[in-house]
Amino acid sequence: MAARTPARATWTAFALLVPMGAAWGLEFSMLKLAARAGYPEAGALAAMLAIVAAAYWVAIAWRGAWFRPTRRIVVFLLAVATLGYVLPLLAALFAARHVDAGVMTLVASFTPIVAVATALAFRTERVSPRRVLAVVLGMASATIVLLPDAGPPQAGALAWLLVVFVVPLTYGVESVYVSVAWPDGLTPLQIGAGQALVALLAVVPIHLALEPPMAYDPDWNAGQIAIAVMAACLLVEVFLYFFIIRATGGVLVSFGLYVSLFAGIAWGAVLFGERLDAATWLAVGVLAAGLALAAPRAGASE
Repeated sequence: MAARTPARATWTAFALLVPMGAAWGLEFSMLKLAARAGYPEAGALAAMLAIVAAAYWVAIAWRGAWFRPTRRIVVFLLAVATLGYVLPLLAALFAARHVDAGVMTLVASFTPIVAVATALAFRTERVSPRRVLAVVLGMASATIVLLPDAGPPQAGALAWLLVVFVVPLTYGVESVYVSVAWPDGLTPLQIGAGQALVALLAVVPIHLALEPPMAYDPDWNAGQIAIAVMAACLLVEVFLYFFIIRATGGVLVSFGLYVSLFAGIAWGAVLFGERLDAATWLAVGVLAAGLALAAPRAGASE
C-alpha cells in the first residue's frame, strides 16, 4: 500500500485534474485540424514529440537538472514511453481507419477501470468503494455521450477493435506502474523529458518507414500551428500527469480521461461551433457526481 499523502497535496492534485483534462481535450481538436491540413498521423506525432522533447530538455539545461541515466532509470523510461506514447498512440492510429471514432473513444474510457483493477490486483494502493463508484459514474457519463454515435465495427474490423483495447490497457497500467516504479530522486520534469525523448526515438523510424517525410511550411499553415498547440498541451498535460501520480498514486490521475472527454466536447463547441445537446449536459452532471465521489475526504486515505 502506498504511503499516505498529506491532505493538502491530495487536494492540489485533485484540482489539477481540470487543467490536465482541459489540455488533453484540446489535443483532440488540434489533431482534427492537423488531419484536415493533410499531415500524416505518425508524422504529426513525431513533430509534436520533437517540440516537447526540445522544450523539456531546454528546461533541464536551464535549471541544471541533469540526471545520470542508470540502468533502472533507462528501463523505467523505456517502459513509460512504450506504455504512455508508442503502444497506445500507434494502436489508435492504425485502428482509426477501421473502427468508428465514437467506439474508439468509448473503449479508451475504460482506462480508469484498468487502473483500479491493476492497483487492486497488485495492492499498490487502497481503492475505496467511493472511488470504485466514481469510476462507474465516469464510465456511465462517457457511455451517455458516446454510445449514440458509436456505430458497430465495419465488416472484418473485430480484430481492429481488439487493437483499440491496447489504449486503455496501456494507459491504465502505466499510471500504476509509474506510481510504484518511480526512480528515487527523479522529478516530474526529468521523467517527462526522458519519456518524450525515448518516444521520439521510437516514433521517427516508424514515421519514415510508413509515410512520406513531413515537410516544413515556412508560412506556418493551420496544420503546423495545430501541431505546435498540441505540443504545448502535451507539455502541460504530461507534467501534471506525473505530478498527480507522485502526489496520490496511479488511480486518481486516470479520472483525467473523463475530464478530457468533456473538455474535448467543449473545445469542439468553441472552435468548430458544435452544439451541446441535452444528453451531453446530463452526462456532465453524472461526471460531476463521479468526481465528487473521487474527491479526497478529510482524514481519509484513498
